[in-house]
Amino acid sequence: MNETPGVKSKAADLRQAFDLSFASPPSVREELEDILTIRVAGDPYAIRLSEIAGLIVGRRVVPVPSVTPDLLGLAGIRGGLVPVFGLASILGCGQAPGSPRWMILCGAEEPIALAFADFENYLRLPKSSFHEDGNPSTRSGYVKQAVSIQGVVRAVIGIPEIVAAIRSRIRPTREQ
Repeated sequence: MNETPGVKSKAADLRQAFDLSFASPPSVREELEDILTIRVAGDPYAIRLSEIAGLIVGRRVVPVPSVTPDLLGLAGIRGGLVPVFGLASILGCGQAPGSPRWMILCGAEEPIALAFADFENYLRLPKSSFHEDGNPSTRSGYVKQAVSIQGVVRAVIGIPEIVAAIRSRIRPTREQ
């Protein structure tokens, strides 16, 4: 077998690269989190996409009488009637004037919708960019984390906590 010096050199380089690939620690890819950025009463927030079932725009909300002040009414979504709650009032910002344009759908079996006025963007961020929210404020305990995006700190809304709180308030009313 007659190998040229160039082939021997290339083979040696490939062998060395192969051997070094086992000597180096494996590269770790950082996990990413998909989020929606929104504004509620003018304040910037983020919502984890994994915590919602959908994003809806422009649905008519029909007001209904209720003892729950956050309930805006009912909307026809995916072939059913879904109760729509105002995200601004849930977060302690008061009821937004007019009918909010955007809604996030939460839950699969008994869905509810959370309405808000301003949708901004969809982003994919490294999980390491999320940190504990050091600002205990008037967000009614639904914010545990925050994320900084282009110099703007956004509170990350805990959708499961909001849904659980709404369901616990509604259940006693249904049983009467």
